[in-house]
Amino acid sequence: MRRALRSTLAGCLLGIALASGSPFGPPAAAAASKAPAPFRILPGPYSKKPTDSGGGTTSHFDIKGLTITVEFLEPDARASFLRKAASGAADPFAVPPGRPEIYHAVRVVFDNRSNADVQFQPGNVVLLTDLKAPQYAIDLTDIYRAAEHADGESDQASDQAFDRLAPAIFDSSTEIPRGRSMERLLVFGPLHPKWKELRVNFSFLQIGSESHSVSFMFHRQPLGG
Repeated sequence: MRRALRSTLAGCLLGIALASGSPFGPPAAAAASKAPAPFRILPGPYSKKPTDSGGGTTSHFDIKGLTITVEFLEPDARASFLRKAASGAADPFAVPPGRPEIYHAVRVVFDNRSNADVQFQPGNVVLLTDLKAPQYAIDLTDIYRAAEHADGESDQASDQAFDRLAPAIFDSSTEIPRGRSMERLLVFGPLHPKWKELRVNFSFLQIGSESHSVSFMFHRQPLGG
């Protein structure tokens, strides 16, 4: 039952990535059809010379008492995160062994030590590569829409799976009360195969009555080279 439901969800997500008119556009669809050389996504700017990342995979930004941590998760880490945050839910973004990854999960942590509540709008986050191909994170509405056209489990079973997934993904306007922290995922579609550097831009992040924008830079680091 769980395996079949996972396959249904994965099929829905694959349809989102490859469908014409999807939010990821033609370059992303082309990227999904050809497997790039293995790589990691690490903090900092791209360099032609090999760099020592020091083992760090996270990027941090502090503003007005709010600390934001951003990290691109590897597939195993993504699956582990979803099991813990989504009541044991299987990873719907997984691909069969030997196939290239389609989705990129970004772990975002807000630690609000400011003197005000924080309002976060996931729709104001843009991933922008050095090839100037902007992407917005998928949301649960995208998944529901795809599921309406998918064959497989009953509507009730699909609804239950999506309900389990919801606490793990930033989907809509979210408040982080002062003194509290929150950790969820932003999930983006496939990247252009020739990208080298990207930024994750957070716009109109509201801390009390003040609006702020922050940016996180990451680069592509080939594996085994």
